[in-house]
Amino acid sequence: MGKASVRSVADIAGLDEGTLRNILSGARWPDLRTIALLEDALGVALWPVYEERGGLW
Repeated sequence: MGKASVRSVADIAGLDEGTLRNILSGARWPDLRTIALLEDALGVALWPVYEERGGLW
């Protein structure tokens, strides 16, 4: 998140600020939709990218 506030990241991602605070504190696990929204908002990959290597991960 860098210097961005929790509120600003939540707003950009379209998430509730309380939800993001719960994720950051470890009180809640994000679902895939939330991870995708945060990836878009932050411009970074938060989930490993699948790379095919001879059919294996």
